[in-house]
Amino acid sequence: MVCLPPSRPLHIAVAQGNLPVARRLVLLFLQGRHDLDTFNNLRQTPLHLAVITAQPVLVKLLLVHGSSPMVLDRHGQTALHLACEHGSPQCLRELLDGSSTPLELEARNYEGLTPLHVAVSTSNHATVLSLLEHGADIDAVDIKSGRSPLLHTVENNNLAMVELLLQRGASVNAQSYGGNTALHAASGRGLLEAVRLLVRSGADGALKNYHNDTPLMVAKNKRVIDILRGKASRVPPPPDSIREGSSPATSTASSPGIQPTPNGEIPQSLPFSSLSGPWGAFPRVPAWHSTRQVHPSLLTLFLLPSRSVLCLAPSYPQPCPDPQSPSSCIISCLGQSETRGP
Repeated sequence: MVCLPPSRPLHIAVAQGNLPVARRLVLLFLQGRHDLDTFNNLRQTPLHLAVITAQPVLVKLLLVHGSSPMVLDRHGQTALHLACEHGSPQCLRELLDGSSTPLELEARNYEGLTPLHVAVSTSNHATVLSLLEHGADIDAVDIKSGRSPLLHTVENNNLAMVELLLQRGASVNAQSYGGNTALHAASGRGLLEAVRLLVRSGADGALKNYHNDTPLMVAKNKRVIDILRGKASRVPPPPDSIREGSSPATSTASSPGIQPTPNGEIPQSLPFSSLSGPWGAFPRVPAWHSTRQVHPSLLTLFLLPSRSVLCLAPSYPQPCPDPQSPSSCIISCLGQSETRGP
């Protein structure tokens, strides 16, 4: 519930949502040629109160009869700021579409923030999108620190809003007055997912702030450091010799622990006896066979267009050895075999 200060009759009617009384008072104001943008004790106009109390019908009424959305309250906030602060997308749309007064979407309040800065801080996607669709500058900086809405959003660790701003074209490498970027903010706070998102979006890890620090230098989280150094865990691409369009049978490099099956056919089961062991038939080599002492791209080899089946050929002398014990494997390629140890 909104606590309202002592007010004039029109302020009271608006705050209480009394539409018939508000209409009558507006007509009286117009007949007496009085300004609708009159202030209460907190320097709020009737339009400010209509926005704060989220009453789009009253917002429209006041706008139609000449209220200005650009009048400032005691905090330097316009009606646009207030609509964003109080999360009222309907009131914001009325302000953007129904005002006869030219709108300044980059107007700053006394904190130096634009309506878009205020909107992203409340995590209201609808108000953010309305402002952007009406031409708000997505990279506008605040007066005090020169931070863009993206930088503010990263500092608030609002990943969904960061993604929205990047999708809408926010500059990922915009720098504040101190030279900090969104990546500086994310890495310095250890925000792992934000760092990943920014790096994928083209954030420059080499940019320095005015202390000559890069994002890597301000990072305190080891996982963040690994991402910035390009050491994050990921499956590498297959070797050039076995990319799409080439055949494993004609590859010039041997692949550890694998061999092609005849005729390129996929059998329902593979006899383990053919793999130098007396273990009988099994539909596929156990997963731990395919992960020890072999190239990490092995799993991609099963999907080659040639439909060649590649399977491990462990050279164990005994059935079912301990997967934690040292092992060796047979490497077959172009009719040549070699044995590698652990």
